[in-house]
Amino acid sequence: MAQKETGKLTHAVALRVVQTIAPRIDHPLNIMDERGIIIASSDPKRLGNPHPDALRALEENRTVFTAQADPVSGQQPGVNVPLYAGGIVQGVVGVTGTPQEVASLAQLISLTVQLLLTQQEEHVRSTVRATQISDMLSGLVSGSATDKALAGQLKQLGFTAPWSLSLLLDEDDPEPHEAALKINSARWVLSSGPIEVPAAARAILGLPRTQPGDLLVDAENLRTLGAVPALVPAAGLRELWNEDMALSAARAPESHCRSLARRTAQISEDHALTLLALAASATQTEAIARLTVHRNTLIQRMDRIKQVTGSDPRVPGELLALLNSIYARARLGEMHIF
Repeated sequence: MAQKETGKLTHAVALRVVQTIAPRIDHPLNIMDERGIIIASSDPKRLGNPHPDALRALEENRTVFTAQADPVSGQQPGVNVPLYAGGIVQGVVGVTGTPQEVASLAQLISLTVQLLLTQQEEHVRSTVRATQISDMLSGLVSGSATDKALAGQLKQLGFTAPWSLSLLLDEDDPEPHEAALKINSARWVLSSGPIEVPAAARAILGLPRTQPGDLLVDAENLRTLGAVPALVPAAGLRELWNEDMALSAARAPESHCRSLARRTAQISEDHALTLLALAASATQTEAIARLTVHRNTLIQRMDRIKQVTGSDPRVPGELLALLNSIYARARLGEMHIF
């Protein structure tokens, strides 16, 4: 009969079983290892001694019933049940008493120990997997990961393409994600599918990738943007946010950002949002829908922006210059727009 793979029988597991079960039964209890040596017992004086019937159970791979006491060896009546772990016999559970009385009890205790070993193995596997995931994400976050190593880790851990790498900030109630790593107030999430993001969180949601090298590029960009939290958008602004412009602002020297910021120093956040909506929309009608304003309001804002800045947002090149200025102001902390 095939046995479910379990963990290794240890002194700690055996002692835990004896300490838990022995006080609740009226029969002496012993647990022997794969050599037939008693490693846990309700009678501490027996620890370390070989158990003859346990040796028989191990050698013959069967339950051994002992009806009569042996005055020579000191063996008492009882039942010794082989304990399976990892698909092979790795120990024995022995209960002293009339075989007819203790046979079912010995079988039950043996199954209990096997269940504990299964749980132990699952815990070990879970811990190992969590460590491997943490190592993989640490490599991405730190920039030490390589294309080849990342490909191997993704395959070993069973993450199937397409993958996405996201950065989440300011989560009050984080969603559970298997592949997530918290660094200060930022959480990095690697996923094989779309992820759930709390409405209050600011986040950069990664695009689906099929090549590990693309994840490395995403990780580098997220490291850059994560260092400037003011450039990470809130939920309602992600569709107006432009990653390329945010990256340019994050990477630019502070002196250059100050120079860019002067262009829009006198405009309000409403006017800044108008510029973002214009850039994200194919038409003015679409921008109006994004802003939920009247058409005349949009026209008045565009006129005001031109009057204050000297740049006309209706002209693509001038709109681009205005946007660069807005992102520079956000990067400098002068405008909390995202």
